[in-house]
Amino acid sequence: MTWTWMGITLAAHLVSLTVLAGGGVGSIVMHTALTGALRRSAAEASALAGTMMRFALTAQLGAVLMALTGLGLLVERQWADWGHTWLVVKLSLFVVLVLAGPIIARPAGAALLQALAAGKPDAPGVTAALRRLTLFHLVQKSGLIAIIVLAVLRPGA
Repeated sequence: MTWTWMGITLAAHLVSLTVLAGGGVGSIVMHTALTGALRRSAAEASALAGTMMRFALTAQLGAVLMALTGLGLLVERQWADWGHTWLVVKLSLFVVLVLAGPIIARPAGAALLQALAAGKPDAPGVTAALRRLTLFHLVQKSGLIAIIVLAVLRPGA
């Protein structure tokens, strides 16, 4: 078996995608569990919200690794894909999805944690935060699927 930098970089890129997707899926699972726990206990919901936020950090780590390994892939291919429409769309989606975390999800998660820590699972802020997080997760997963499809099919390449 011959190891090449291209193979190693591509493998690292796929591992990064796995970390990103794992953090995202874990966050969705915790969000779903948290929604059910709100009916039972503010303490349980608060613990699940904290876990959801840790999964989000895992996804962010995966995103950073994906950016670095993606850059490595571009360098390895001598920037051959640079300027192709599929890559421009993929990178644009990636930037939007990465920025949505700190701009939309983190404030909603912090508001949710604060309301739950105060023992107010039925506060209006909880419902609004959960709604924003639901929309965030829907957009994130749809965008991630689009990125994977673009990377695999490379339309117009």
